[in-house]
Amino acid sequence: MVLIGTVSKIPARIISSRLLLAARSTGLLNPNQCGSLPALSTYDVLLPLFNQVKTLQRPHLKVSSLFLDLKAGFDNFANSILTHILREGGIPLYLVSGVTSFLREGSCTRVSQGAPGTPAPVNIGTPQGSPIFPLLFLFYVSPLHFRVPQGLMISYVDDFALSAASLSYRRNIYTSRSCSRG
Repeated sequence: MVLIGTVSKIPARIISSRLLLAARSTGLLNPNQCGSLPALSTYDVLLPLFNQVKTLQRPHLKVSSLFLDLKAGFDNFANSILTHILREGGIPLYLVSGVTSFLREGSCTRVSQGAPGTPAPVNIGTPQGSPIFPLLFLFYVSPLHFRVPQGLMISYVDDFALSAASLSYRRNIYTSRSCSRG
């Protein structure tokens, strides 16, 4: 049983690497997304944030930063929305089908008083420990990135930072609200 779980990670790793190549060529991932991607680390997200804040402070602007953590984001994304994002993002159909199949295979069994119940399909999230899971989550949250006219929005997996600059902190709050509404 343990060997099946280990062997099943091989196709997931292959799909994951092909998905990443396709996403980079189609621009599905925002350039300000880091974490769970090869050759990108915490440093790669903190340095642009630090540089942007310092640059904006030079003309005596007030800079505000809001840091957000998507609580239980990994466990709660809807597979149908992820599939839509992949299709609209220009990912080849065979990869979208592979991801959809991978997500559809999930099931959950409730155990009551030591006796297992009937397995039920799971339509939210992906299995823990899967090599494809962090990448799928990045695709899922990529639409949350928006352009800040005088600022920056960056993320590290499920942690987001939104920085805005203006002549007053109150104006920064207004700018952040209006940018997020699109």
